[in-house]
Amino acid sequence: MNYPPIEPKGTKKIHFSLAAPFENWLLNDGYQPKPVKHAALVRYSKLNKPTLEIDSTGKMSEATQKRYAIFLKQYLKVGKPLLVSLRAQAPKVLRMAA
Repeated sequence: MNYPPIEPKGTKKIHFSLAAPFENWLLNDGYQPKPVKHAALVRYSKLNKPTLEIDSTGKMSEATQKRYAIFLKQYLKVGKPLLVSLRAQAPKVLRMAA
């Protein structure tokens, strides 16, 4: 019996419960957030990498969708401890941004 490969393909919108861990994952990878107030979105930039964008409704740019798929693959590989560790970082990140 041939089963299809179990790999996440990503999506056009980020799941609400994974938004904070995904943002922390991007920050840990060296991306710098830049909010764009007039467009209600956040741009994440990193030297020599495509700019990632997430708007206020959770819609992601094509480059962000690819990074999100990598994040989901890592989540499937590591499991719940990945999300627990990323969520534990949230207060630290918010304090630095404030």
